[in-house]
Amino acid sequence: MERTVHPASLQQTLIGTLDRIRHCATDEERWLCGASLLQDCGSDWVTAGTAPRGRPADVAVRSTTPDSLMRDYVREQIHLDDPWMQLCAQGCDLDHLDVGAHAGLRHPTTKARVSRLFADHGVRRAVLVFSYAGTRPGGLVLYDRNARQADWLHAPDGLEKARLIVAILSAFYRPEQDRSGSDQLYAMGSALSAREREVLQWLFHGHRTARIAEQMGIECVTVSKHLMSIRRKLGAKTREQALAIAVRDGLIAV
Repeated sequence: MERTVHPASLQQTLIGTLDRIRHCATDEERWLCGASLLQDCGSDWVTAGTAPRGRPADVAVRSTTPDSLMRDYVREQIHLDDPWMQLCAQGCDLDHLDVGAHAGLRHPTTKARVSRLFADHGVRRAVLVFSYAGTRPGGLVLYDRNARQADWLHAPDGLEKARLIVAILSAFYRPEQDRSGSDQLYAMGSALSAREREVLQWLFHGHRTARIAEQMGIECVTVSKHLMSIRRKLGAKTREQALAIAVRDGLIAV
C-alpha cells in the first residue's frame, strides 16, 4: 500500500527545487544549492558520492561535513567495504538505505565501524538516498546530529521530498567526465509515447500510482508498466529522477 503523500506539497518542492537549481550557472553552484535545499529539509550535513560500477573503491566525494569526518572515513578505509558504495556500484534498485537499520552487510564489522565513526562525530542517523548521475551510480548521504530531529525523514513527506531533491540535483549536476557516456540516454526522451508523457505530467502534479490510474482511467499495473518504460528510456533509476530529466529536457509542460 502506498503512503499518503500530499500532491500540493510535493509539487511545491518540485517547482521550488527546479526553479533554484536550473538557474545555477555552474556545477559548483548547483551542488551548493542542492546541499542547501537538503539542509533546509532537516539534514545537518550532506555528502555526495559516486563510483564506477564494480569499482566501489574508486569513489568521488563532495561533502558539507567537517573535513575531520571525511579524513577519518578515508583513514579507516571504510570506503573499501562500505555498504553504500557496494550497493551503488552494483546498481541497487533500492530508493534509499537507512544505515543504522540495515543489517545485511557483506562485511560483519562494517556496520560497527560506520556507526562508531559517525558517533565520534556526533551523528545520530545517516540515510543514503540513491542517485544515478551520468554513468556513475552513487548517492547522497543525509546526516542528522539532533536527537529531536532524528526522524525527520519519517515525516509524511520527508523521504519523498528528499528523494525528489536528490533526483533533480543528480539530473542537473553532471560533471564533464560523466557526460560522454550518458548523453545518448538523455536523448531517448523523444521516444516517449503520448501515454508515457501523460503519466509524467501527472507525476509533475504530485500524484502517485493509484491517483494517476484513476485520472487516466487505467489499472495501477498499467501505470507501473508505463513508469518502467519511462525509466528505461530516460536512463533513470527512480520515478523522481525520470521526472527531473523530463522537466530538464522539456519533455512535459511546466
